[in-house]
Amino acid sequence: MTEIDEQPPDTTGERWFTAESLAEMSRPTMDRAIEAIDAGDYETAKSLCAGMRHEWRFLHDLMAELILGLIDFVQRRCGEDAVADAWRDSMERGWKRDTGAVMQRDRRSVVKALAATWRAHSTSGVGEHPGRFTIEEDDEKFTFTMNPCGSGQRLWRRGMYHGEDAYGVTQEAHDWSYQRAGLPLYCTHCTFMNEMLPIKWYGMPLYPSDPPDDYDVDPCVWYWYKDPADIPERHWTRYGMTKPDPEQPSD
Repeated sequence: MTEIDEQPPDTTGERWFTAESLAEMSRPTMDRAIEAIDAGDYETAKSLCAGMRHEWRFLHDLMAELILGLIDFVQRRCGEDAVADAWRDSMERGWKRDTGAVMQRDRRSVVKALAATWRAHSTSGVGEHPGRFTIEEDDEKFTFTMNPCGSGQRLWRRGMYHGEDAYGVTQEAHDWSYQRAGLPLYCTHCTFMNEMLPIKWYGMPLYPSDPPDDYDVDPCVWYWYKDPADIPERHWTRYGMTKPDPEQPSD
């Protein structure tokens, strides 16, 4: 019998792991790492922390590409207007509530929360083209500069919009694509999530943003203003909307 004809051994009825090993596999990695630190086993703790970075990266990238695949399907099957409808419908269900909660929070605390969000999107610096960002503060705002953004821009740099089975980009310019044809479909959700829908719901953008000019080299930029009244009017006018005059009473 040649080597290629050999059959794998019959392991029917064998136990591959002990009950204790299976129970350990099902426990949160962070819990195991903390226990190792408490026990003074720092090498095990370091190993568990390093492994956890890859656990999250796998799940993060899987979910991001699944979202891209779904919105790509909407575009191909139903057209670009349906892309906008899909984002609006999905965000009305949950993001509207979350946006209202963020706007009610102490604005200083949101800086820390938004930094935590982008740390999560960075996949802890592992994987291909991991997300990276910096934060700068001036008198009126915080500027989050992502290069690359750990979700949409990372999909672009990982080649998801190129080659065989490439995902789609906008075929026409829309207000929800920053007036661009060729905007990566995943990134179209940012106009709805950060600006257009929060303006509709609460009268102002949540996270005013500017997309990269060149997705291969330029950063994606988000802003968090200390006083919402300082948000520039361009974040309204790009959607044909008018920034409310604080001196005028609302209806």
